[in-house]
Amino acid sequence: MNDAEFMELQSFIIELNDTVGLSRFADVMSTLQQIQATVSASTVDAEKRCWLLFLLSSTMNNLAAAAESIEGLELGVAWARSLIDDEETPEHVAAEAMYNVGTGQASIYHIRELADIGEDTAELNPSFRLKNIDDLRTVRRILRAAGHEEYASAEQRSRALCNLGNTLDDSGRWVEAYTAYSDSLKLDPSNGNAAGNAAELLRRRLEHGRDELGHIAAAYDRYLQIAKTLSARTAEIAGAQVAQRWDSLEPVGGQGHFRHVGDELDPYHQWIVEHRLALTATVEGLGGGGDRWDSAGLEGVVPSTPGESVPPIFAAMNVLKAEYLVARRMAYRGQLMVNEAGVSQHPDDSGLYTDTLDGGIYGEGPALLLLAQRSALDVLDKIAVAANEHFEVGIDPGKVSFAGFWQDRKSHAVRPSLSDGDPGYLHVLALAELAADLFDDGMYPNARLLRNAGTHRIVHATSGYPTGPTRETFSTVDLDELIQASVEALWVCRAAFLYFVDLLESQLPDVDSADQVWTLPNQK
Repeated sequence: MNDAEFMELQSFIIELNDTVGLSRFADVMSTLQQIQATVSASTVDAEKRCWLLFLLSSTMNNLAAAAESIEGLELGVAWARSLIDDEETPEHVAAEAMYNVGTGQASIYHIRELADIGEDTAELNPSFRLKNIDDLRTVRRILRAAGHEEYASAEQRSRALCNLGNTLDDSGRWVEAYTAYSDSLKLDPSNGNAAGNAAELLRRRLEHGRDELGHIAAAYDRYLQIAKTLSARTAEIAGAQVAQRWDSLEPVGGQGHFRHVGDELDPYHQWIVEHRLALTATVEGLGGGGDRWDSAGLEGVVPSTPGESVPPIFAAMNVLKAEYLVARRMAYRGQLMVNEAGVSQHPDDSGLYTDTLDGGIYGEGPALLLLAQRSALDVLDKIAVAANEHFEVGIDPGKVSFAGFWQDRKSHAVRPSLSDGDPGYLHVLALAELAADLFDDGMYPNARLLRNAGTHRIVHATSGYPTGPTRETFSTVDLDELIQASVEALWVCRAAFLYFVDLLESQLPDVDSADQVWTLPNQK
């Protein structure tokens, strides 16, 4: 294949993207398969061959998704996977192929989901996702990896994170979804679809009717304005129908602050803002003003057994919040000590440590980071314990863990058991998916493994070649990765706490039945 033939074939494949619909798809799929076989067997140089196969995968995915063809999508995913596995594939092409795998599998899942719930249903059904929780976990892991793939283009990474945000948002995981949309827009400021999806997420939080509504309204208006400005670009990325959807939304005239940053001279405040670690139901900053800005909690609760005693869930939420705040402060202090001392020992550290001559880094700074990471994940387990008690699930508290509580791994029974159509199911789904993402094949595998290793075995930081978290007696971790792990554990814990609050509040009755609700004053 000479250069002219290569250019002609490349143009032909790209032009096929304009062919959509079931009426022509079967013929086009056959054509693409023939081209794929020809290209795979050709003697064209590896870079051109891989690029053509990538275009074929992209075109197959696009057309198959429009035609709702699972067979075509499976072919597009398989071609992308073959590129990732091929040692001759250039790194940037393999990175782009990762996006095709993720989006192709997401489309397959979506087609099956719509077939299960029926075309006459406007809302996605949480029960389908709970029954098929392992399949969507794979999609999330791949999309997140594609969104952080350093060799991929910023535009492609942006689209991957936007798709990840959609997947998370459809499961009620609004905290993580917002960050995915925000990061998507940072990578590609022209991605109006990411802005529109962020606005839609915030619009639903406004309908939720609680939280920092002035802040949420201001954030909604800002993202909606961005989406409307980028309407033409959205039409290119996601189609005219999606662009029209964002154009049809109306601003609410929010008068709140987009981001309350607290004391701008306080580095702890700014660190919390940077990593979105405030324990309040905001999307940016610290939430409301005042000294008590970690305000997430219960407005009230309906006790399962009416009586005069205060429902214990109030005490549980206070403990969960306090322990999260301690873990957060430990992580900040550990990061501060590490940043100030580097691989040396911090001057405030009074310990005398032996040099193990292997690049090991010892002292209070790394230990604080490790303890913060473990403490944050301990809070996750206590969230499950609180749910077990409040909803009277009946499991021995000593056998409850966050990873295993929300859904029985064998029977797939959901905990807590709610009646059909209960709005709480969406929040149970959010918690169950988050728990699933802590396993090895989820989005946050190192969080759980590092926690287990640090709890039961010996883990320390190193400036040498880290083993990473293992199940062996000794593990070493890169210092920068330890910092990232402590922040990620806090971020996951914050999301879980807010989803748990959503679950508890979803059980509150209508305003007309407010006399059934227990409310308490704030501690002075």
